[in-house]
Amino acid sequence: LPSHTCGNPGEIPKGVLHGTRFNIGDKIRYSCISGYILEGHAMLTCIVSPGNGASWDFPVPFCRAEGACGGTLRGTSGTISSPHFPSEYENNADCTWTILAEPGDTIALVFTDFQLEEGYDFLEISGTEAPSIW
Repeated sequence: LPSHTCGNPGEIPKGVLHGTRFNIGDKIRYSCISGYILEGHAMLTCIVSPGNGASWDFPVPFCRAEGACGGTLRGTSGTISSPHFPSEYENNADCTWTILAEPGDTIALVFTDFQLEEGYDFLEISGTEAPSIW
């Protein structure tokens, strides 16, 4: 039997889910509490997915602290840098960047200045294919 519901995608830490209906055509919205910034799409719509099922049109977003390392890039170009660049960043910095693209688009990463501390730092790139770690 085909599913006509996407199910409750759930609350997010430091965030608020607005909406209580999760059937095809329904929309929900996420927001963050004060001091946090929403990363990802605020509005999600339950859509028909291949195979007559139902799914949300975008991944569930997350809330990050204002001024924290990381973020989301949208559009045709952007810049990613570590905190305090070109100075060194603090120990135990955990930076997560999300790059959003339309289906079928290619994402190209060009590094102009890149250094890792051997044994401590790493770069992981993941997407529709298996993740790569350097």
